[in-house]
This record gives sequence, C-alpha cells and structure tokens, in this order.
Amino acid sequence: MKTEAEKMFQPNRWTKYITIFFRDVTALGGAFFYWLISLLALAVGETELSIKLIIGFVLCVVITFSIRIFYFKNRPAKQDYHNFLERIDASSFPSLHTARIVFMCITLAYFFQNNYTAIFFTFVAVIVAYSRIYLQKHDWWDLLGGVVLGGIVFWITTSA
Repeated sequence: MKTEAEKMFQPNRWTKYITIFFRDVTALGGAFFYWLISLLALAVGETELSIKLIIGFVLCVVITFSIRIFYFKNRPAKQDYHNFLERIDASSFPSLHTARIVFMCITLAYFFQNNYTAIFFTFVAVIVAYSRIYLQKHDWWDLLGGVVLGGIVFWITTSA
C-alpha cells in the first residue's frame, strides 16, 4: 500500500499539470500576446517601441515563412498537411514562437535598460522556448534557429 506522499508524487499526476503549465506559457510567444504588448506600448504613449515591435513581428513571420517555403522539416510530433499553407505551418524550422519571444524580450530589455528586467525577460524567453520542446512542437535546432532569427531581427530594427 502506498503512503500519501508516494501517491502525491506519482509522475502521471504531475505530468498533466506540467503540460498545462507549458501549454499556457507557450502562449506568451504567440501572436495574441505579442499584439497585446504592442498595443499596450502604444496605449502608454511609447509609439516608437510599438512600431519596433510591429516591424519585428512582421519580419519574424516573413523570414520564417520564407525559410519554411524552401526548407521543410517535420515537427517532432509530425503534423499532417493537405495544402501549401498547412505545409508551412507543419514545418518546424525555425521556431516562430521562439523568434518572436526572443525578439520581444531583447527589445523590451533594451527599452527598459535595467539588469533586473533583462534577467526577467531572459527567463521568460528561455521558458517559452523550452515549452516548445516540451510540447513536441520543435527540437533544439528549431529553437536555435528561432533565437538567431530573433537576434537578427532585433539587430535589423535597432540599426534602422
């Protein structure tokens, strides 16, 4: 007979909650949250930041889709597709969630110019990126591609 402590720490019991956690965390790299932050910046009068975020979003999407048009890589949990747009979505390289969250976090850390916010945004980017692996949407190479893409887009938007 199992003790209460043994019942509490059964792997299957916690797996459900961890999956829910990562499913919710991965949404931070999604389009809805991204646009919410962009509109919030606009609402508080930070027009330049909002425009930079919007340009970065568009660049991340365009570059990711361009790569996926010419280079197809199956996701770890293979996704079926029946047309051209579904094929682009079924391709995993680079991770668009990772590219967006890395770009947004670098941009916000640069905007706030504070070590504590930089650490916080780094943590957010890492946890969102890892959520993509945990949910079997991407592998480490896809994340690396997303990190590099997010950094390049930041460099482009900052240099312009």
